Amino acid sequence: MKIAAVGGMVTVSMGMALRYKLSNNVKQTEYYKEALRTVRSNRGVVHLLGEPIKDGTIDVSDQEKNFTRQNTAQYEVPVRGPKQKGTVYFWAIKQNSDHWTVNRIELGLKNEPNRRLLIKNIHKE
Repeated sequence: MKIAAVGGMVTVSMGMALRYKLSNNVKQTEYYKEALRTVRSNRGVVHLLGEPIKDGTIDVSDQEKNFTRQNTAQYEVPVRGPKQKGTVYFWAIKQNSDHWTVNRIELGLKNEPNRRLLIKNIHKE
């Protein structure tokens, strides 16, 4: 019984560590850094959330909302500031073999779930 309990705890711990590592890998990408840099420098976002704006852990297990594919990426990032919490939604496309461009960023606020602030929108022609 004790062996099963320890084995279960090890399995859960390994799963959590893997999710953290995958989330951290996304945070190291150029498109993630660009998206969060844009969010943190937006006056409207700073007014709504306050400073500092901190990003949370991405739910990498939800591959319908959070994914990187060959030429596209899409993520939902929980954020919080001293005033309130929200979610940053961003989409990126790969322009050529090694350059990503964030083409859309939105902010959803926890206390206004039916509205989003459009931060960036680049139409692809």
